[in-house]
Amino acid sequence: MTDDPFEGRQDITEKHKDAKPMLSIVVPVYNEEDNVRPLLEKIRAVCETIGDAYEVLFVDDGSRDATFNVLSELCKQEPQLVVIRFEKNAGQTAAMAAGFELARGERIVSMDGDLQNDPIDIPRLLEKLDEGYDLVCGWRKDRQDKFLTRRVPSIIANWIIGKVTGVPIHDNGCSLKAYRASVIKQVPLYGEMHRFIPAMSTVVGARIAEIVVSHHPRRFGKSKYGLGRIWRVMLDIIAFKFIISVFTSSSKPQNPKNLWHRLSNALFNPKQRAFRAAAVLSLPFFVLGRVLFGAANVAALSCIGLGVALLVLGGLTENKIQQANQTSSVSGKLAHFFTFGCKRRPIRFLGPIGVMSLILGGLFLILHKKPFLPETLGTIGHNLNPILIVPGILIFCFGLFGELIAYANAKHVKDYTVETIVSTNNDRICSE
Repeated sequence: MTDDPFEGRQDITEKHKDAKPMLSIVVPVYNEEDNVRPLLEKIRAVCETIGDAYEVLFVDDGSRDATFNVLSELCKQEPQLVVIRFEKNAGQTAAMAAGFELARGERIVSMDGDLQNDPIDIPRLLEKLDEGYDLVCGWRKDRQDKFLTRRVPSIIANWIIGKVTGVPIHDNGCSLKAYRASVIKQVPLYGEMHRFIPAMSTVVGARIAEIVVSHHPRRFGKSKYGLGRIWRVMLDIIAFKFIISVFTSSSKPQNPKNLWHRLSNALFNPKQRAFRAAAVLSLPFFVLGRVLFGAANVAALSCIGLGVALLVLGGLTENKIQQANQTSSVSGKLAHFFTFGCKRRPIRFLGPIGVMSLILGGLFLILHKKPFLPETLGTIGHNLNPILIVPGILIFCFGLFGELIAYANAKHVKDYTVETIVSTNNDRICSE
């Protein structure tokens, strides 16, 4: 008697061998050698109860352990299994993007490879999807993770994401989701954007629902996440809100009570989305500059100059977005800088610089008149205020508008390189 549940399997019907899969299961993995075998067995058992032709795509994100070797052996016994191996680690978002791109099913389910997501929830996700939704998110209501380092930050982040993006999902970080392939394949994924799939899916008009799913403690391996990602998530929330506002503004019904739409539609062409955003952002600085004019000329001129700079930045961004829509590759030095130089995440590169400059300028502004500071130091601090605050705001906004350019060019770039695809189906075996 063998302990290998896959050895000698002969129960796959000819229909499922040759038929195009109706369902694709995408599982990104990184150093999960002890988890992939039991997970595949659980997935197979659930998918056979569903009855549709299916495929399981494990995306090995450059694992350094025996994950790929285990999956390659399983491929010899499991006709539905496809193993995609990256040349080097590219991150979970890239692994999900590769799986979505290569998936052939009309419906796609994504899940983690650490056995914390339970495949038993897949039928319920698909049932909800068939009610007319394009995306069904899992909600780990009884999450089995460390409370302070994982659950508390997740609760806070999900609440903020819901308020900022207008997509009130309880658990954006849950990888267990079901998608209509025709929709998710339109959503560009890069730079840890998998956490914002619900919000980003609204750009293509996705109908979204969620259901409660099971969650289990990690048994093998080590978690890849920690508290160090919190500051990146906060920057991402700001960037994705900006992207959603710009790239969906022309398709959403206009709300006459919304100040954004009333001001921008009255003054600017609604089709100029990035320039309209810049106009709204610059308006407070023009108003503030006019209020300060005469009382503090340096501050007034700084505000007015910042407003003009934002308008120029908006016009430049609009031009780069239009170029991205008209070409099949990333063109222009600015687009190359935001896409490749900033690794397609300008807000993460420029945002911290801008925030730090703004904070320092604010501190000098508060402290320069304090009696406990030497007069010379107070004078220096007073002179540094506009030098730090104005560039800080501009640098942050430069990163924010850079996100729009990077997003517009997303369809021209891949964040991963596939080394090998292994499958028992001849048309799926390749090596690059």
